[in-house]
Amino acid sequence: MIQNFIFDMGNVLMDFSPDYMLSQYTDDMKVIKALKDLIFGNTLWSQLDNGDVSFDEAKDGLLKSAPVEYHTLIRDILNTWHLHKVPRLDMLELIKELKEKGYGIYLCSNAADRFHSYKDTYEVFQYFDGLLISADIHISKPDIRIYEYLLDSNKLIAEECLFVDDLGANTKAAESVGMYAYQYNGNLTLFRHYLKNVHLI
Repeated sequence: MIQNFIFDMGNVLMDFSPDYMLSQYTDDMKVIKALKDLIFGNTLWSQLDNGDVSFDEAKDGLLKSAPVEYHTLIRDILNTWHLHKVPRLDMLELIKELKEKGYGIYLCSNAADRFHSYKDTYEVFQYFDGLLISADIHISKPDIRIYEYLLDSNKLIAEECLFVDDLGANTKAAESVGMYAYQYNGNLTLFRHYLKNVHLI
C-alpha cells in the first residue's frame, strides 16, 4: 500500500525549459541556441548537478569555453536563472491534498547545491517531509544508488512509495529498486485519473 510520494522537480513541480529561461535574457534566437549549447549542453552543467564542481568552478569553466561576447550574459544567467523557474500551481494543489491525506511527500531531483539557497522561495517545498538533491550525495538519477539513499536515509519501504518523474529512465530505475513509478507527461488531469483508479485519492 502506497504511503509516500516521491517527486522530481523539473517538469513535475515546476517548469524546466532552457529555451524559456534563456528568452528572459535575450530575444535573439541565434544567441539563445548558442547559449543553450554552451551552458546546458556542457558537461559542467551535469557535473554541477552531481556536486562534482562548485558553482564558481562551473562558471569559470563555462566562461573559458564561451566566446567573450557571451560572457556578460552567461554570468547573469548563472546568477539568476533559478528565478525564472515557474511553479506548477496545479501540482502544488495536488501535493497539498496528498499531504492532508497523510501521505509522506519527498523530493528526489538532479540539482546543484544552490537549490538550498532558493528552495524557501517556493511554497511547494514547505509540504515536503524530505528533500534530496543529487549534489548533496554526488549521485544523479538514474543511478540506483540515489534511490537507495533516499529510502535508507528516510527509513522508507520501497513498495510503499510512488515515484513521479518526467523521464522514463528515472522511473524505470525507481522500479528496479522496488518502488512503484509514474512517468509524468505534464497532464495533471491524467495523473489525477491514475491516482483515483488506484485508490490513492
